[in-house]
Amino acid sequence: MIERTVLEIARQRFWAWQRRTAPTPRNQLRETDQLLGAVEECRLREIKLIPTHIWRRIVHLLGQLDGHYTEKLGIDRSVERTAEVLFEAQEDLMVAARSRRRARGGKVIPLFRP
Repeated sequence: MIERTVLEIARQRFWAWQRRTAPTPRNQLRETDQLLGAVEECRLREIKLIPTHIWRRIVHLLGQLDGHYTEKLGIDRSVERTAEVLFEAQEDLMVAARSRRRARGGKVIPLFRP
C-alpha cells in the first residue's frame, strides 16, 4: 500500500515537471527573452560573435519552432543577424501565445436561472 502511494506521488511529480517544462509558446517566449538579453549583453561588450554556449541554446530553440528560422540564421554567429532572427521568432511566438490563450473558452455561468 505504501509502495503504491510512493509510486503515485512520484508519477504526479514527474507529470507536473513535464507540464512546467513543456515547450509551450509562453515558455519559448520566456526563453527568447533570456536569449535576447544575452545577445544584447554581447552587443554592449562589443563581442562580434555569439559565444558557443549561447549559440547552442539559440539553435536548439529555433529548431523547436520552425525550420525556416534555422535556415535564416544559417552559420552566421554575428550579433546583429542573430538578434534579427530572434526578434522574428519572438513576434511569431507572441501571436501563438495570444491565440492559444484566446482559444480556450471559459465556462459561462448564467447570472439568473431560466
